[in-house]
Amino acid sequence: MIAQNALQSTLRHILPDLIILRHELHQHPEIRFQEHWTSDRIARFLDTTGVPYTRGHAGGTGLIATIDGEADGKGDTTVVLRADIDALEIQEATGLPYASQVPGRMHACGHDGHIACLCGVVKVLAENKHHLRGRVKCIFQPAEEQAAGGKLIVDEGHLDNVAAAFALHAWPQLPLGSVGVGPGPVMAGADFFRIEVQGKGGHGADPAATIDPIVVAAHIITALQSIVSRETNPGDAAVVTVASLHAGTASNIIPETALLEGTFRTLSIPERDRVLAAITRIAQHTATAHRATVHVFGGVCGYPPTINDPNAAQFAQDTVQACFGPDALIPITRPYMTAEDFAFYLQKVPGAFLFLGNTPPDQLASAPGLHTPRFNFNDAALPIGITLLADLALRYLAQES
Repeated sequence: MIAQNALQSTLRHILPDLIILRHELHQHPEIRFQEHWTSDRIARFLDTTGVPYTRGHAGGTGLIATIDGEADGKGDTTVVLRADIDALEIQEATGLPYASQVPGRMHACGHDGHIACLCGVVKVLAENKHHLRGRVKCIFQPAEEQAAGGKLIVDEGHLDNVAAAFALHAWPQLPLGSVGVGPGPVMAGADFFRIEVQGKGGHGADPAATIDPIVVAAHIITALQSIVSRETNPGDAAVVTVASLHAGTASNIIPETALLEGTFRTLSIPERDRVLAAITRIAQHTATAHRATVHVFGGVCGYPPTINDPNAAQFAQDTVQACFGPDALIPITRPYMTAEDFAFYLQKVPGAFLFLGNTPPDQLASAPGLHTPRFNFNDAALPIGITLLADLALRYLAQES
């Protein structure tokens, strides 16, 4: 296995360039399946490493770099490391000198940092592949946000004959220098729903002649809150959120329709089916009670729960402690209700999803959260993330060989 001093020597040499790369990526955010500039920039970096890669994956903007080890007695085991590359539809408010140059787009989930970490891993492993006992596939995956690019990667067969898969995510709730990982469910499954309410429009001065879809929508929104508070066992976890309501064009017109959109999160497939059935039932019967009709579209682009393989999670915990000391490990004992399309990878092969501390300890109370206009990946987390991912692959392949 590669000596830590060799890995760190390479890392120190390339770190300034990786920080520049991360800032460039932050300035050029692109959303799902539109990551063309991002894909080209990753390719230009990979060209400097000498590592072969392919493009055009998962809707066209994904890249996969493959590093074949050259260590004596190497095996034929393959490990996957993954970074997501898309941004979000958020207007940045960080005030950074390298803030987004694209209106309404921002790397508010740290994917710019994930890309830089995996680029660093490619470079580190390429320069030390004589220590590598197997094969590492580094997947730069598009469309993690809302479009399940991870499922496309799996469907295209890129995890066939893979022994294990690992990924990390910047996590502002954890202190810089720490890594969170645990066995079993670590993130919820996520589904999106849409409820179209059909009423009868008319003049705002004569509501009795109408069936007001806005009033019906308001009753549906209120009733949906009972799914978690009155239909879900307190020992289980579930979230139902209506995040968007669109209706009407003027203050004196009752519209014909109203559109509700939202998300629901659960930790198992049976619970997911139960919540979806409850959303459908409540929307339909509430609308009927108010003389309206509804169409419910549920389970749109659903993500399964992110479930770490117990053995892979233990291996990841051991790796964290070996790399950074026992105090760096934060065991994840309760799942987060956020979701991740790395879950599709973990349905296919054993692996683990890890949470990379992003916030200086004295700033945890005020740290901006993910998906907010002021979030920024911490450059100081780059060497930690690169070391972690590289060691996960190196240690796993050494163990398997």
